[in-house]
Amino acid sequence: MKIDIAGEDLVTQEIIVRILKDYRNDVEIGARIPARGSQIKDISRKLNRVSTPTILLTDLDNYLCASALMSDWLSGDSLRDHLLFRVACDEGESWLMSDVSGFSKWLSIDENLIPQTSSKDKRRPDCMELNFNFKPSLYLMRELAVRSSDMTLREKLIPKAYAKKGPEYNSALLPFIQNIWNIEAAKRNSYSLRRAVERIQEFQM
Repeated sequence: MKIDIAGEDLVTQEIIVRILKDYRNDVEIGARIPARGSQIKDISRKLNRVSTPTILLTDLDNYLCASALMSDWLSGDSLRDHLLFRVACDEGESWLMSDVSGFSKWLSIDENLIPQTSSKDKRRPDCMELNFNFKPSLYLMRELAVRSSDMTLREKLIPKAYAKKGPEYNSALLPFIQNIWNIEAAKRNSYSLRRAVERIQEFQM
């Protein structure tokens, strides 16, 4: 059984691959649909209209909630059964850092540098996520990578002058996702990851 995957960068796509590997060994990954940045929004309606089973993962970014993002992206269209549309709160990197012990050891930092969890919804105390003061990917580079004792990772993750990301940002994170990331541990700190895993386990293709 094949399923296509769509994500806005290599990190997001590899997160889907790893979740499928751990929780859905009955499926084979078909196409990796290329989409950079805002392109993922542009193709989401097309993916919703075709019949190919597809998992789409994107970041919450500046939206108030996942349902607001999905409604905007799909322009009011109903979400069809073949498209599993999941949103990482606040970014895919949040899910990675939610494995606090594993991520801190990999990056060679004190795990206390990773933010504590808090509920994103006062009505739902179980909706826990890491509480970042600003964009998680920026926090990773500006607050965590700069404190790493691993000089190789520092060189890859910390942006050079005028750059938005480190020179090998995506490729540096891939080995962690593929080989170290403890999804079960991360789920305890991320409601959106926990729900994504549950939906992937339930997804009928």
